[in-house]
Amino acid sequence: MEWNPKEVVIIYNFEERGNREALAYAKQIAQHVNEIDISKTPLNERQMAQLLDNLGVSVEDVIDRRADIYKDKYDDVNLSVEDWLQAIRHNPELLRTPIGILGNRAIICESPGDMLKLDDGQGFDQNMKT
Repeated sequence: MEWNPKEVVIIYNFEERGNREALAYAKQIAQHVNEIDISKTPLNERQMAQLLDNLGVSVEDVIDRRADIYKDKYDDVNLSVEDWLQAIRHNPELLRTPIGILGNRAIICESPGDMLKLDDGQGFDQNMKT
């Protein structure tokens, strides 16, 4: 999954209020925001593997253990990486969101304002210069 280094990519769930707030922050740091709403377009296994690589984390690190589906179906279950990737694809609410990417920086946002950590301090205009 190739991303333009001049745009913010936000992987989020529009159904979650905090995720929508993170989207607003993403729009503050870049003119171009590539929105990936997992409630409408789940990531496939290849995209998830690339995302994990960008974040520098394992699949277990992106599982939302607070999600009802996790508590009901996956708590106390030991799955392989491939099985977790398939589970996330079929149950996108398992993915901790929002996730922001700008250039070579990626972050799992614990709070909506964490999206601003992607800004390198140069602000909106500098991020857009070619």
